[in-house]
Amino acid sequence: MPNTRHLNLSEEDQHRLLEWWQTMESAKPVVHRLISLVSELRLNPESSHADGMILFYRAISEISYGYAGVRGGVRRAFTKEYGDALKINMVMCISFIPKFSGDAKVLLERIAKQVTGSSALQLIQRIREMLKENDIILNRLEKKAHTFIGKDTFQDIQVKMQKDMIME
Repeated sequence: MPNTRHLNLSEEDQHRLLEWWQTMESAKPVVHRLISLVSELRLNPESSHADGMILFYRAISEISYGYAGVRGGVRRAFTKEYGDALKINMVMCISFIPKFSGDAKVLLERIAKQVTGSSALQLIQRIREMLKENDIILNRLEKKAHTFIGKDTFQDIQVKMQKDMIME
């Protein structure tokens, strides 16, 4: 099976992987604050009724799951588990975070149009700021992924996965 081939990491690769891990670690507080703020918004009586709230909450959850998937992949890459299958999984996880982030931004604005309470509007503004911080971290993470995996390889995996998901 081609996806079970294990890859050995050079010392330089290990250094790049460690830098990616450290960037992942810097993302944890942002993701935690984002989840916390969204949970607060979802429970707030001024906003809990808004159309799209469940979808918004789900999009934010998917962002968190994506980060967790990448963290797990990077952590496992330090072991003998690192191979083509793990590399593909890491690329897939990091690739869907921006998609759900975009969905979350659209849904947040939909919710914002339905909310008039000041505490809910303050939460919405704080969430907007956290989503901007998330974008900055995503940009850094993608650069670290490109450095470790290789930009062309990263993009090739993305294209292959997109083709594999399209039903013809």
